[in-house]
Amino acid sequence: MSEPFSHVAPEVREVMDRSPAERIAVAQADQWVDYPAATAALKRLEDALKHTRASRMENCLLVGDSNNGKSSILRTFVQRNPSRGWMTDEAGTPQLRAIPVLLMDMPRQRQDELFWKAMLQGLACAAPRRNEDLEPFACSLLEQFEVRVLVIDEVHDLLLEGTPRQHRSRLKLLKSLSNRLRLPIVVAGTHEAEAALAIAEEVDNRFEPFVLPRWNLDRNFRGFVAAYERLLPLKQPSGLAERETLIPLYNVCDGTIGRMVRVLKRAAVAAIESGAEKIDAELIGKVATLPYGKERGRAAG
Repeated sequence: MSEPFSHVAPEVREVMDRSPAERIAVAQADQWVDYPAATAALKRLEDALKHTRASRMENCLLVGDSNNGKSSILRTFVQRNPSRGWMTDEAGTPQLRAIPVLLMDMPRQRQDELFWKAMLQGLACAAPRRNEDLEPFACSLLEQFEVRVLVIDEVHDLLLEGTPRQHRSRLKLLKSLSNRLRLPIVVAGTHEAEAALAIAEEVDNRFEPFVLPRWNLDRNFRGFVAAYERLLPLKQPSGLAERETLIPLYNVCDGTIGRMVRVLKRAAVAAIESGAEKIDAELIGKVATLPYGKERGRAAG
């Protein structure tokens, strides 16, 4: 006799007897599923972390369309190399610990002081009173916390305001920071980020692009969908990797992993609330057309 709920992963079986509300919470939680492009990207980031300090560090641009997994990859990289930050010893005295990977967002405004303040926020440190002290203070903390890789997400936001000259100035700031601290920098953004880096050739050639392509309807897509289904706490198998559901799912996800996962989460919630306990092509089409955040009541009804 087969084990009950053998269509889901072992850790998910543990929640199958819980209330619908609890299973909905599991369905809505962020999950990590490896896939070839993400595995290769994480390998590239790990290589940067392990790189011996040198006068000219190799930096990386993680580039892809919006909603195609860049931020999830960065968060996974940080989680695999956790920050230890400020801790207290047995006597209650604060002790400084290493932060191997610092993740920050690129501020949309072009002022340099906002860049340094965003960095300090990532370090969970208060800014000095005077703006002119921001840069040396932040750089000293990067060394004190033994930061090995600086990761900057949403670097395309650099293009939202300012002139090309101002964009070039911000990019040269990154180059200077990498040179001064012998620190590899990973930036992530849309294809606009490539255009931003191309503004200054001397900066562009320091950032090697790693492109996350849109998904194709192939075995990688099928494999990801099959693996993700095993993480959904539905009492009936949906067969999402079968042609009848795989093609409709691909057609509504626009080739991006973020859209795909959002649709699957919506569909799982609707399936639990309705009592159907499985996802089919009709449900995929229904939840794919709902405004974000309003799927629960309408999809189940």
